[in-house]
Amino acid sequence: MARYCFQFYFMNALMSDFQKLIKKYFYFNSAQQTGIIGIIILIILIYQLPDILYNQNEYPVEIINFQKEIAMMDSESDKKPYQPYHKYNPQKPESFEPFDFDPNTVNPNELKKFGLPKYVIERFSKFRNAGAKFYKKEDFKKLYGLKPDIYNRMAPYIRIENQSQNNGFLNKQIRTAEITKPTIVMIELNSADSSDLLGVHGIGPYMASKIIKYRKALGGFVRIDQLYEIYNMKPEQVEAIKPFINVDPKNIQPIPVNTADYLQLNGNPYISSKEANAIIQYRKQHGAFKSIDDLEKIYLLNKETIEKIVEYLVY
Repeated sequence: MARYCFQFYFMNALMSDFQKLIKKYFYFNSAQQTGIIGIIILIILIYQLPDILYNQNEYPVEIINFQKEIAMMDSESDKKPYQPYHKYNPQKPESFEPFDFDPNTVNPNELKKFGLPKYVIERFSKFRNAGAKFYKKEDFKKLYGLKPDIYNRMAPYIRIENQSQNNGFLNKQIRTAEITKPTIVMIELNSADSSDLLGVHGIGPYMASKIIKYRKALGGFVRIDQLYEIYNMKPEQVEAIKPFINVDPKNIQPIPVNTADYLQLNGNPYISSKEANAIIQYRKQHGAFKSIDDLEKIYLLNKETIEKIVEYLVY
């Protein structure tokens, strides 16, 4: 009997301690209990919100159809092996229906059968409309934008008709032009105008304009070798026209050294801005120039410059 009493007393003490522990750590007042219940309800609502808002049965028809299309595309792509995308696959052109053709006479649109890109066909058409000719198979390879692998596919089918006759006709034209070339007369550089200069074999519009511009800056040429001084004039160009030109120094326009202003002096290619100022200052301090000896007294004028300008100055 005593044993049962002890057990009952021990269990009561244990339950009392457990209740104290529960109250200590898990007791909530009414406000806290309300807050906890509210948080639990909010969590449940957030978890269920997607299903409530986006019920499958309420999806718009367009979305459902789009999803079906995506699913079908995915299923079809799974059945096919992966193939990388290429703008141009040289092994498998979009179209390749080869035929023998002459690039001098073929219809440009027919070249589509070789898989030739549209922009290359347009360039080919413009190139031929400009009067260009293909005299050998390799000339077609020079077409801008034509890829080597496309040319290699087309090369076996290129047939240039009457190639030898074309070359013969071209050579005949060259020989005829040489025979009928007008006789060239000697041209005096200081009095010649643009049309006179263009009559000289080897002088084109650009060279003629450069010669006239430099002649104006100098006041005229005193030597043919002054042509070498023109910017961008190549020595071989001067050598080619030398037999057909001459200069008369009497036709130059001299500079009056005792009255010329700064712009007149500095306008000559041989006289720099500092040298023009030095001439004017010396003239103000020492009076008019009388000979080349007076020029040699100017410190800034070296011997080479004096030799170049002496023929252009009058006292």
